[in-house]
Amino acid sequence: MKVSELSTRSGVPISSIKYYLREGLLQSGVRTATNQADYGEPHVRRLRLIRSMTEIGELSLARVRATLAAVDDDTVTMHETFGAVMHGLDDGLDPHGADPDLTAAHDEVTAWLTERHWHFDPVAPAHHRLAELITTMRRFGFPVSLTDFDAAADHAESAARGEVAYARAKEDRAAAVETMIVGTVVIERVLLEIRRLSLESASFDLENAEATPPPTSHPTD
Repeated sequence: MKVSELSTRSGVPISSIKYYLREGLLQSGVRTATNQADYGEPHVRRLRLIRSMTEIGELSLARVRATLAAVDDDTVTMHETFGAVMHGLDDGLDPHGADPDLTAAHDEVTAWLTERHWHFDPVAPAHHRLAELITTMRRFGFPVSLTDFDAAADHAESAARGEVAYARAKEDRAAAVETMIVGTVVIERVLLEIRRLSLESASFDLENAEATPPPTSHPTD
């Protein structure tokens, strides 16, 4: 297919396709003339993957490049490839420094994850971010403990196994990574919107319960 059809099939503008070609993010097509080349299904899949990373995952081009390198390297395990995706979804924080509250929360998060027997990369951003969020909640007066989130963690663990198994069953590494990106980001947003809707509903119920006068009691004769 020509580059115009590739653009239509992938939903990526021609200008972006040419940029990805120059940057080496997209492999060259088969040259048919001085200024023309033919492209195939692998190019469509690669562009879909790049699009999912940049538009859905909101990864920087540097992160996209690193993830694509992992996808293309068959010596990199699927777990390491998924790790490149997960790490790219959050810049993370450095928990060590002059903030003793954050350092303490980080230690609590590490102990909690260890107790749950969850494997995690010490340099991965997610558990640093969790420590920051716990610290923030406490500073606003929420007396939270990591064990308060045990039920949510149990549910997340069960769902994650199914999601990862589904992604790993895809026909190739690129499709598996795309599934992980789309699934991770979209499902997180679905859960966030459900929580917001539940909060609105709970607020409405409580306010109307307070506004409703109790039933009048009648003394017995």
